[in-house]
Amino acid sequence: MRVEGLWVQLPDGTSVVENSRLVVRPGEVMALLGPSGVGKTTLLRAIFSPDELRESGFTVAWSIRNLRAEPAFVPQRGALLDHLDVAGNISLAQKGAGSGDDATSWLAAVGLDGSLAKRKVSALSGGQAQRVAVARTLAAQRKLIILDEPSVGLDPVGVRLLAQLLIQQARRHSAGIIVVTHDLALAGGASNALLFLDPTHHQLVPVLPHWRGPVEADSPEVRVARLAELEAAVESLLRQGRPRSSGKSSRRRSTFEPLAPIRVAGEAVAHFFQPHLFGPSLGVFFRSLVQAMLRPMVFYAIVGMLLGITVPYVIVHISDALKPSAVLGLIGGSYILSLAPPLSAIVFVATSGSAVNAWLGGMRLNGQVLALEGLAVPPARYLWSPAWVALACSYFATVLVFAASMIAGGCFLFQAYDVPHALDKLTADFVDPPASRWPYVVRAMWLVFSYALAIASIVVSKGSEPKERSDDVTAAMTSAVMRATLFVVVMELVTVVIVQGIIGKNP
Repeated sequence: MRVEGLWVQLPDGTSVVENSRLVVRPGEVMALLGPSGVGKTTLLRAIFSPDELRESGFTVAWSIRNLRAEPAFVPQRGALLDHLDVAGNISLAQKGAGSGDDATSWLAAVGLDGSLAKRKVSALSGGQAQRVAVARTLAAQRKLIILDEPSVGLDPVGVRLLAQLLIQQARRHSAGIIVVTHDLALAGGASNALLFLDPTHHQLVPVLPHWRGPVEADSPEVRVARLAELEAAVESLLRQGRPRSSGKSSRRRSTFEPLAPIRVAGEAVAHFFQPHLFGPSLGVFFRSLVQAMLRPMVFYAIVGMLLGITVPYVIVHISDALKPSAVLGLIGGSYILSLAPPLSAIVFVATSGSAVNAWLGGMRLNGQVLALEGLAVPPARYLWSPAWVALACSYFATVLVFAASMIAGGCFLFQAYDVPHALDKLTADFVDPPASRWPYVVRAMWLVFSYALAIASIVVSKGSEPKERSDDVTAAMTSAVMRATLFVVVMELVTVVIVQGIIGKNP
């Protein structure tokens, strides 16, 4: 990798780097050091995913950017995919690389026992998760690897093993490795080059220009002396300057993309039914299905039943001129046909949509999407598409449960008022509608179809947006609920006008 004349600025205009140079050669391990908050990770993201940062309001420019290999990125704490076990994470990387090695061999390469292969990633310790993330990245067989704080959670022995592993992989595969770290033991034990991001002059400067990297023949005394020299050099650089702040907020700039849901829907249809990665993406599909349909289904049934009782009850008590049985006989199941689509859509997007949105947004925030891109696994195909299909299918199931529950509630009320043939009256519009009711039936079917596609597209498009902080996840959930609800309101009004116009022309 070779980058010349690199400029990176935050949305508030504060510089991260100015006119800087970064070169990584095959077989080289480079450590990038600097104080917390200076922008080390932002610097690397600017090189490898500049469009995403530009969309967030950052300024990214360079005179030369030459990448001779696609990068693999290991975010802080690994960003393992929590819907897969350990072996599943490594296998996904192998599918992206087109290799078929056993997952246990990659675990052994990072000093982990093969028995961990079937363990859930949530059951791993911090150190184990970090090593699995490194193993996953190595399994992707990329020639350019970036690790962000890979030693977090590792004990001193683990740090030493990780340093040896990085050296070994760089030499064996002629790979270039960049390590962003505060751990001087890792930096000194693994790197051939040491760079410091100077917060005062916004430059990348060598820590020790004469640094030659670790040598196996070095005695323990020599290694201790070299580490002490590194610590002294870094301490000196830290004393020379601290990060400067403009005093303004660098919060991500919000962008409005009205066509984003349509784009997401198109990608979902294009990607989901392609054979590549279809098997692995089923895990995302079923995970989304559980969150969107299975877990809240009892809640939807209860809400539907309560509405099925409450709505006709209110109508009965505001119709003083007629007997309750006569009123119920007149309205039948028409209120279910009219209310089930919009009410189920609003409840669904607020409950299931928010759950899936939060899950996808968390994957964005925690670096899992960035890790997928580094494994040559397209997030649009692996995440967004199966989540979109799962949401659409879940809404179809939800509206059926909602309508059935409203019918059940209506039957209870009809029987309480001694209305005969309650089930037949409530389901007439669904089972055998008269000709005069067909426009309403078609309207309901069209609305259900439209709401399924719109909710899935809006939720996934908001969940897949870049996230800089946890507030962005919450904001995306709120925005999705608001947009979907507004879509429901508009569709209800427009279709009512259309149906009334059709009925008026054909009385």
